[in-house]
Amino acid sequence: MAGHVLVFAAGHLPSDGVPPELLEAPAVVLGCDGGWKHAARLGLDVQAVLGDLDSVGQPPEALKRILLPDQNATDLSKVLSWCATHHTGTAVHVVGLDGGRLDHRMATAAALIEARSDAVLHLEEGDLRRIAPGRRVMVPSQPGTVIGLHPYGEVTVEHLSGVTWPLNQATITTGTQGVHNEATSAEVWIEVSKGDLVLSRSRAHLA
Repeated sequence: MAGHVLVFAAGHLPSDGVPPELLEAPAVVLGCDGGWKHAARLGLDVQAVLGDLDSVGQPPEALKRILLPDQNATDLSKVLSWCATHHTGTAVHVVGLDGGRLDHRMATAAALIEARSDAVLHLEEGDLRRIAPGRRVMVPSQPGTVIGLHPYGEVTVEHLSGVTWPLNQATITTGTQGVHNEATSAEVWIEVSKGDLVLSRSRAHLA
């Protein structure tokens, strides 16, 4: 992987480290508020630190600061929106999202919906991505990977394949209906025609 935007949030990094493919030639490295410290410790060249800057610490004077003052959204949501505007069409990956306050952890997936972001959020147990309506998306996987569908309100899933329980023209709503599916191949294909959906991939495989 190369040419992507790599964002470091201020939470904990995965215990086994940042996925190596994310450290391979990112085009841009950003710090979400105090997240710049993770990148600096890894020896990465941080282009800017963004957020409300209330817990940014003491970054180098030369490090560009971009103030995103809206207090009606989390720093993660604001940074995802900023990336969508300033790095349109470029893959965005976020690490440093574990730990921290419960309300922030609960809002992590919702930030994808709020920002209308195509970013991938990397967590200790796996990752999260928003499935935007109107196009068929391939999610890389491997047999046994646990796939979860997490609707925000009513969602119409036109197509889901490459899993134990495929779907076609199915309506799902906020709840637990979409959890604990299982990938059966290296490619999971999904298309949503209406609604806000987050897809999770779990690192834990079924026995």
